[in-house]
Amino acid sequence: MTDVPHHLPLPQPRRERVAVALARVAAVMTFVIGAYVLAAWRFDLPADLPDFLDHLSNMRPDAALGVLLGGLALFCFTWQASRPVAWFLAMPVIAVSLLALAHDLAGWQFGLNQALSSSDTPRGEFLDTRESVRMSLGIGIALLLFGLALAAAGRDRTMTFLSELFSIALLVQVLIVLTGYAYGITTAYSPFPFSALSVYGASSAFLLGIGLLLATPESGVAAAVLERSPAGEMLRRLLPGIVVLPLVTGFLAHQAEINGIYGSAASYAIFAVASIVLLAAFVWTTTQAVRAADKDRADALHELSRQREWLQITLDSISDGVIATDAGGNVLLINRVAEDLTGWSAEQANGRPIAEIFRVIDESTRKPLRDAATIALAEGEVARLTDKGLLVTSARSELPIENSGAPILGVDGTLTGSVLIFRDVTEPRRAAERQTMLVGELNHRVKNALAIVQSLVQASLRHADNPAAMAMAQTLGERLQALHRAHDLLLESQWSGASLKAMAERELAPYMREDGPTILIKGPDILLPASATSILAMTLHELATNAVKYGALSQNDGNLEVVWRKKGKRLRLSWLERGSNPPKPGENGFGMQLIDKGIRHNLGGETKLEFRDEGLYVELDLPIEHEAAPRASGQRQLRQQQSASA
Repeated sequence: MTDVPHHLPLPQPRRERVAVALARVAAVMTFVIGAYVLAAWRFDLPADLPDFLDHLSNMRPDAALGVLLGGLALFCFTWQASRPVAWFLAMPVIAVSLLALAHDLAGWQFGLNQALSSSDTPRGEFLDTRESVRMSLGIGIALLLFGLALAAAGRDRTMTFLSELFSIALLVQVLIVLTGYAYGITTAYSPFPFSALSVYGASSAFLLGIGLLLATPESGVAAAVLERSPAGEMLRRLLPGIVVLPLVTGFLAHQAEINGIYGSAASYAIFAVASIVLLAAFVWTTTQAVRAADKDRADALHELSRQREWLQITLDSISDGVIATDAGGNVLLINRVAEDLTGWSAEQANGRPIAEIFRVIDESTRKPLRDAATIALAEGEVARLTDKGLLVTSARSELPIENSGAPILGVDGTLTGSVLIFRDVTEPRRAAERQTMLVGELNHRVKNALAIVQSLVQASLRHADNPAAMAMAQTLGERLQALHRAHDLLLESQWSGASLKAMAERELAPYMREDGPTILIKGPDILLPASATSILAMTLHELATNAVKYGALSQNDGNLEVVWRKKGKRLRLSWLERGSNPPKPGENGFGMQLIDKGIRHNLGGETKLEFRDEGLYVELDLPIEHEAAPRASGQRQLRQQQSASA
């Protein structure tokens, strides 16, 4: 299984990105307001400013500093990496608000306003006026609420809840101010002194409160408004009307009374009618939205049902048993093959622990084994169990099985479940047993045949009365020994092939002596196909016999190199002797006929024979059907034989 990184950083949904972007805009606007008011207290601004810009004396320098710090802290909070900076900046915001409240309520002088303002500006005379003191009380409370809300935001669940409460309290304070402005009662603050806010103070408090709510779109009020659900759709449709309707109708009624268009009684009637019409419009649009959501939900359920049916059909078409579980190991899906093998129907298995449905025991010890799906859930990795395990069905019967499991990961890398795939290996085991039996029978018969032939040769050798017959019988016996060694190599690999390196080393092992000729065997270990094993073994034997009689192996200072390499699907082997000059044999020699017919005619290869000055050179080029690493058992036995011969 390819390793993939977990907990991938996923992008925010579009609505959440827009909410965070609006929070940053609110933070920048708040910072600009605070900086502008501070600049107005510090420097002499032009006298021809508009009225709403010229009325700056209602926000004192200490409040402006708190607004500036609040905007900066809110901007930092919108970035996940800089939230610790925002929490740190919440402390000076709270400190500035407490200093302002202490100055206004207790008359304590800290000199902060004097340090932030200049007496040379015309606005210096408004620093401690009654209106300035009255207005600073509201912005001081607003900054205190924002500082507390920011300090608790983005933490655990309890702190986030407190942050939401402080933010909503701040917005309620601003709503009271806006309602007062709309209804023309901006001077009647005696019942609510905390609502005495200037235009700059109300704007700053509104931006800070809304910005902090938007900066955490994953939780709280913002999450409820932004969520993609009928409830979120209703909130998005109703909330603007609930907030804006009283303010707009109140403002229009107040303007009508001021201009003498109609009186307060008519204002109440118009307010009631406007409320009914507007709320009816909201109810109608909300109903349409809910109906559309219901239709989308029905379509989604139909599509989900169709996909589930398609998934079940796909699972049932798989020839292996498949069981899917949730993260707790409880069965969610089971295909028909798994039902037949376990004896549990889908209705019976769904919701049950997989260990109850898929019971596996060790074939030898009879002890329970963990299934691959449980291991995959515990370790989070693919698990393959090919050991001898028995599946205990619901009817208490036992089946030999192989099973593998894999974890199911969500888009965010979290573990959501596992899938188990298993198969009945009864027939493959029987086939393997039959094959083992047939191979054993074949080995037995081949060994018996070779033993009988060798016995006949030995008997003939004992009764031979001339040197030619004795030499022929001895040569035949040695060739039978070479065939026997090739057969042993095939037996070690269960007739899947023979190691070329082991074959060469076994054939030349009797001539590897400390004071004997130098023998070099070099080449990659290749698994020869069974069809080429006997022929190549006889070829090496004939070459070795010829070298012992006439070539490099006939003298102690001789040198023999057996080197091979593979090129594509072909094997190229070279036999080079040095230190001797053997006589050129006749073209019709039996050994050369055996090599030529075996390599050229039986295997479709090529042979090349040269009698060089330094010795015999033979090159073999033959196709290889397949190659692989030989079995370790054959290599171990080869090393043991080499050690014994040494």
